[in-house]
Amino acid sequence: MTPVTNPTNEAEELYYRALVRTRVIVELTLGVVKNRFRCIHRFGGELQYTPLRSAKIVSACLLLHNRCVSRSIPDPNNHLPEEDMPIEAHVVGAGDRGGTGRQTRDEIIPEFYGRKGV
Repeated sequence: MTPVTNPTNEAEELYYRALVRTRVIVELTLGVVKNRFRCIHRFGGELQYTPLRSAKIVSACLLLHNRCVSRSIPDPNNHLPEEDMPIEAHVVGAGDRGGTGRQTRDEIIPEFYGRKGV
């Protein structure tokens, strides 16, 4: 989803805060998985495959990671590289390049964050 760069009302502010919180969780999760499976980390050897095949490899890594977590198998590299730490300011303006993202965002904000739905 595209962020609201300058929220002007309460619904936009709520949407922006939810987007930032979600993005932080996603980035932390991806950082942990990239740290466990270095083949998907850009310093460990970027995936040199088609997007479809790369998506399958990443999906397999996520499934393996979940299995490791459920079986309490520790991460051999139990730290996040600095570049994988999320930065809140990074979301401002990210992905705001097309009309469809903005249109979808503008439809979602009043529906889920407006007063009428609360």
